[in-house]
Amino acid sequence: MSTKLFVGNLSYTITEQELRDAFAQSGRTVNSVRIAVDRETQRPRGFAFIEVATDADAESAIKEWNGNALAGRNVFVEKAQERVPGAPRPARPPRPMGGPGGGGGGYGGPRPIGGRFVASAEPQREEQRRRQARPEKKKEEKRRSSRPREEELERGKWRWDGNSDD
Repeated sequence: MSTKLFVGNLSYTITEQELRDAFAQSGRTVNSVRIAVDRETQRPRGFAFIEVATDADAESAIKEWNGNALAGRNVFVEKAQERVPGAPRPARPPRPMGGPGGGGGGYGGPRPIGGRFVASAEPQREEQRRRQARPEKKKEEKRRSSRPREEELERGKWRWDGNSDD
């Protein structure tokens, strides 16, 4: 029975033949290679599915390639998860610290904001909302139109009766 592998963080320049050759090392049998491409631009999306002949081939490929460089990038290799069409996607397990997408410098980790480290963007958003909040007086001034209010018409502050003076 064949096993399908998910290979992520691929170089956008890698070809199916290069993937096939890399995963066929050590005597593994590669049944198929499919690089995911964008529907509109037909450019690679940075991940692929590789089908190997046996579970033993899949395990050895994961051990050999997961976290190692392939075409200049450290790839992420795991067994592909079957997904029923229309079903919600399963949650991915967290990646180890320091790796691609983990904390400690990659995307999603703590990053310096204003000279200090903030673990998530939520406190930053809340602080930004507070800074941008304006007093009610300013909001009322913005909403006022140039048309006089009804009480101003009655008191004679304006000479406007609804007709133009033309």
